[in-house]
Amino acid sequence: MSQQDALYSRARPKTLSQLIGQEHIANALAQAISKDKLSHAYLLVGTRGTGKTSTARLLAKAMNCETVREAQKSGRLLDKKEIPCNNCAACKNFSSSPDNNEFDAASNRSVDDMNRLLSSAYFAPLVSHKKTYIIDEVHMLSTEAINSILKVIEEPPPHVAFLLATTEINKVPMTIRSRCQVLNFRLIPTDTAWPYLRKIAYRLGTNLHEDAAKKIARLAAGSMRDALTYLDQCNSGVNEEISLTDVDNMLGLVSDEKLDKVISAVRARDRKETAAAITSAFSSGLAANTIAESLITRLRDMEFARLEKDTEIFSELDNFIDALRKAISEMYGSGIPDIILEMTLLKLAEPLQTFAPIQMPTQAVQTSAPVANLDAGKKFFYDVANKFGSQEDGLSGIVDKAIVVNFSGNTITVGFKSPTLASMFEKNYLAKFEQALGEEAGHPIKISVMFDKNLPAPILERVDEPERSVLEGAMNFFGASDAKKV
Repeated sequence: MSQQDALYSRARPKTLSQLIGQEHIANALAQAISKDKLSHAYLLVGTRGTGKTSTARLLAKAMNCETVREAQKSGRLLDKKEIPCNNCAACKNFSSSPDNNEFDAASNRSVDDMNRLLSSAYFAPLVSHKKTYIIDEVHMLSTEAINSILKVIEEPPPHVAFLLATTEINKVPMTIRSRCQVLNFRLIPTDTAWPYLRKIAYRLGTNLHEDAAKKIARLAAGSMRDALTYLDQCNSGVNEEISLTDVDNMLGLVSDEKLDKVISAVRARDRKETAAAITSAFSSGLAANTIAESLITRLRDMEFARLEKDTEIFSELDNFIDALRKAISEMYGSGIPDIILEMTLLKLAEPLQTFAPIQMPTQAVQTSAPVANLDAGKKFFYDVANKFGSQEDGLSGIVDKAIVVNFSGNTITVGFKSPTLASMFEKNYLAKFEQALGEEAGHPIKISVMFDKNLPAPILERVDEPERSVLEGAMNFFGASDAKKV
């Protein structure tokens, strides 16, 4: 049984017009080729699978294409579909031409390897117009090998062209970069990749569903080679049709349905349902960090889908994503990644602690207590707060934001401008503070907590006249809610 070439090899672009997602490079090269203004050295930069090597081969082939050379002589502008023509003798014999040299610097990085490659650079081409040297992963070359190639690039023979490709331009010496024209390859957008995948599938006689094509494109993360590899894998196990379920099964992914169940359960604050959903997700056999990354991708898609519809939900989804990112960092090096993910999701699904504030109209407070009695209540409350606050961590900061709004009988009404502070005081300090007030007064004292965002600034309650009026005027003038900002 004969072995078939990989799909990414069969689907390589044959002309500049077939370069997917790199139109800026295709247009620039087409103009330079038509006007015969090509450089002697190009540095092709980009992540894996974006078309660097394919473009280098197209460019090398175009340099020797007879149709291109005739158009250059006549001054005719070439269309991208004609570059190269793939019909002339030079194009048909390109792969076997002794003047076309391809070199993998990742596995041949020594100075001896480079010297062998360049030993014939100064000799005239045997059958072609130009000798071309395609060097992949050029950043992997040793320092000595870089120095060996530098001299030829610096003073190149007229019949030589260098096409260098790299995924890490920061590792390419500036001496090389400054002597090359740099072509920056972009990640291929999902919206560009998935229609192309459907077109390739159609040529294979397979109906690739749109949602399946989009998932493959997202999974490839901008790499067309990865996308074609995934498509090839899916196509090998189906009969004439690829659905979203087929993609999940063939590539071993968590289905969007399972991810949505986890997200819905967490957002509903249903811990029991969350536990069941994450258990179902683990049944796919994937690692915990892979499931967490899939959840982040799904949440990201939800955010973008609602970008123009529902702004209130963003903070909730952002918190969800931040928690998962933190969980992923904790998983690395841990022996219990599954438990870390489970506990993170269960914590996110924990029901919110609600606080029902006591709404008290300001006028009712003012008419129910004489001024002298209210002042006495304030002094009593703040005196005890100063003593008790030093014994309890965090209490003094909260009490500083408290305002005594009423003192009637044995009950002091304390207001806060923030519902969060009111809830913290009531939950963590109320009982202890009432006990401290009772011990100081010699009889039980109750505290009633309320929230009112229209209360005056707390600092004003602790300042006597005329300083209070001066401070209040300054705060109003500067529009400050805190005296420290004045």
